[in-house]
Amino acid sequence: MRTVLLLLHRYIGLATALFLLLAGLTGSVLAFQHELDEWLNPTFYRTPGVGERLPPGRLVDRLERAYPRLQVWYMEFSDEPQHAALLAMVPRTDPASGQPFDEKAVVRYLDPVTAEEVGQRHWGECCFAPDKLVPFLLEFHYSLALPGNWGLWLMGGVAILWFLDCFIALCLTFPRRGPFSGKWATAWKIKRQRLNHDLHRAGGLWLWLLLTPVALSSVAMNLAEPVFKPVVSLLSPVAPSVYEARARLPKDQLGATTYGYDQAYRYAEAHGRRLGLSAPITELYYSFEYHFYGAGFGDHASDQGNAWLFFDGSDGRLLGQEIPGQGSWGERFYRLQLPIHGGRIFGFAGRVLIAVLGLAIAVLALTGLVIWWRKRRARLHARGRTRQSSSMSR
Repeated sequence: MRTVLLLLHRYIGLATALFLLLAGLTGSVLAFQHELDEWLNPTFYRTPGVGERLPPGRLVDRLERAYPRLQVWYMEFSDEPQHAALLAMVPRTDPASGQPFDEKAVVRYLDPVTAEEVGQRHWGECCFAPDKLVPFLLEFHYSLALPGNWGLWLMGGVAILWFLDCFIALCLTFPRRGPFSGKWATAWKIKRQRLNHDLHRAGGLWLWLLLTPVALSSVAMNLAEPVFKPVVSLLSPVAPSVYEARARLPKDQLGATTYGYDQAYRYAEAHGRRLGLSAPITELYYSFEYHFYGAGFGDHASDQGNAWLFFDGSDGRLLGQEIPGQGSWGERFYRLQLPIHGGRIFGFAGRVLIAVLGLAIAVLALTGLVIWWRKRRARLHARGRTRQSSSMSR
């Protein structure tokens, strides 16, 4: 059995090492993504306007008049004074061709008091310019910036293998025969004479209780609907997302857009009051494909994330809700995965921990590769000596 586990650990490690190295390094930086982005691009966040913020619809109208071939699908606005509002735009459909206009999706930043544009960027573009760095690292971390869903599936597959390998690696630290406690204690020690090997084994053992939840949350980030939710639902029901539920409906049952962002904001406020949500609305978006609005309440960087309400684009009726601490055990567990993955579940200390853990993941991947390379080189050397001895004996 141990031989099988060793082979599994070796080949899973080889298959995932490069991806975990890249994910660890980028994840370490992204633990403080907002602070880094604000430091690199202060004009995207700080605005001169003083006074009452304009309604969301006014900001949308300002942009859509200025860029008639684009439409706003997502808005983000802080309740901090003199903080820019973010509006993401995608191409409209050209009525002549039935295809989207030849325009690039863009994120624009507006002064929420004056509606003046203070900056813009194309989200996820490569690579290391100040306005591109953090969005590119986010895309790269989750999907290697690959087109379509290929990157999500790839990194999701890596996350599944990583999660399974956490348990395989733990089993391999157990001694082959007793006494268990005395012999297992050596697996926790790092000796200078075998530094690389012990860093890999003992490092993974000391960090096991942190690595395993992060590996599991990685599965949830990339493969929530096809893998994570169905598996968790075996123990406790997890409702499909509104996207998933609406995608199953015939198009003629989805309705059509009958109101704009100002009315959507009012619907969100009304639903929020009824459900006892006291935090301000900080995010608002519209799904053009499935005709519903989503509203986020509070700071998405809070310990358990923000609450979300989803309502129909035709009549404003509530379609679904994702509120931290509410719902089935499975739904609560699923909603904790994002705060766990970013370390925000433990506040600032958790984010520091995730930054350090990202570097540790990179070290574990590198030390694992070094162990494999040294053993491979030793095996090749031994085979060479065996062949040489055989030829000399002839």
